[in-house]
Amino acid sequence: MMRRSKLTTLGALLFVVGMGSMTACSSMSGNKSATEMADTGPSVINARVNPGTVELTRYMNPKQNVEILAEVKDFQSNVSDVRVRFKEAPIELKMKNVGGSTWRAELPANQIKRLAVGNQTTVYQAEVVARDSNGKIGMSQEPLKVAIKAPDLAVQSS
Repeated sequence: MMRRSKLTTLGALLFVVGMGSMTACSSMSGNKSATEMADTGPSVINARVNPGTVELTRYMNPKQNVEILAEVKDFQSNVSDVRVRFKEAPIELKMKNVGGSTWRAELPANQIKRLAVGNQTTVYQAEVVARDSNGKIGMSQEPLKVAIKAPDLAVQSS
């Protein structure tokens, strides 16, 4: 009887470990399941930066506009405020709803210049924080990476 009990416990343990590894693999695929969204409060999913690397001209201006996008879902209340907060710099951007659950912010050129370091690609991390009308807060699970590639200003262009 003791042997059967140990086998049952071992079988249950292996089942739990197997389910955990399947969940980890599904989250690595890039697809988000409905179970990853909060039952109450806002859920921030699919936060992204376009372009992935911001390239600057010789005059330290970005070659293209930089936008940050995120999907924010809340099944219990209206989303009232969504912001992007940089972790290593005192920058916070207010996002605007552009339709449905999609929110957008643009990183201004003057902020990009402040973040740039000459002749380097500097990577900053940011997070998206959402608040609903009930005061509940949700954050992006993975940090956004904003890479800024600045030119070497010592090199003379011909």
